Amino acid sequence: MALDRSQVVDAAWHILQTYGLGDLSMRRLARELGVQPGALYWHVANKQELLAVLAQRMVAPLETPSVRPAHTADHDAAALLLITRFRSAVLAVRDGADVVSVAHALDPMGMQPVPLLITVLTDRGRSPADAETVALTLTRFTLGSVTAQQTRESMDLPTATMDAEFEAGVRAILA
Repeated sequence: MALDRSQVVDAAWHILQTYGLGDLSMRRLARELGVQPGALYWHVANKQELLAVLAQRMVAPLETPSVRPAHTADHDAAALLLITRFRSAVLAVRDGADVVSVAHALDPMGMQPVPLLITVLTDRGRSPADAETVALTLTRFTLGSVTAQQTRESMDLPTATMDAEFEAGVRAILA
């Protein structure tokens, strides 16, 4: 049976989930698939592209929340909900923040949740330039928060206050 892109991505996803980003090399991936490393490059150009595909898989379930503000203080509730969902999706994957950070660095405007956040923020009255700045800031803040939490978890350090700290930070950015 011929190797295809979905097999490569599925095997990479398995390695990432099971062993982490440190063990996801093109050589290891090729070994898992029973092919020579060069065979992988027919399906992904390089490891950065592979990580971008894995990041897209991670955030694929994101969608624009349909939240109507109950009053002015809840005006950015949809943005808070969206960025919280993004954080949860990235936290759910071992080394998720590192993987998404690579994809975000390669294409910050095309990587979710930035386009969705821009839509949510402009729909709620922000200018396009302000919405873009806020979306990028929220995304980068979230990736930093997830990196800190995943690092603390890997060292068996407490993370109990991190959800509240994250929400407070998001609210400060939105303000």
